[in-house]
Amino acid sequence: MAEKALKLEIVTPQRLALSQEVAVVTVPGGEGEFGVLPGHTPFLTTVRPGRLVYEAGGKREALAIGWGYAEVGPSKVLILTEMAKRPGEIDRDEVRREYEELSQRLHGEITPEEREALSRRLERIKAQLKVLESA
Repeated sequence: MAEKALKLEIVTPQRLALSQEVAVVTVPGGEGEFGVLPGHTPFLTTVRPGRLVYEAGGKREALAIGWGYAEVGPSKVLILTEMAKRPGEIDRDEVRREYEELSQRLHGEITPEEREALSRRLERIKAQLKVLESA
């Protein structure tokens, strides 16, 4: 018999950000966005900063997530990520200010290592902006 729901768990180093039964989840994967329904074939993959969307109780919700990993199974999706924020947890002004600051710094004289670190931070900021725009 096919599963009717998935257990979605999103864990950051600081907290269990979400633990909920969902009908479907769409994740920004390292190789591109992927969707998971109950009964999915198991796999393990990377996730990149972006907008994770899930449907629970007929309602669509979104979170901004950071770099991490996803373990997908027939009845559970576990996301281990450095960041997970709901729209209400994101300070719009602070995120926009940081976006502008990082964008300017990336155009300046910096080392390749600094460029990589700033680019990774900018990806997390863009994920938060994407969630705010869709809220």
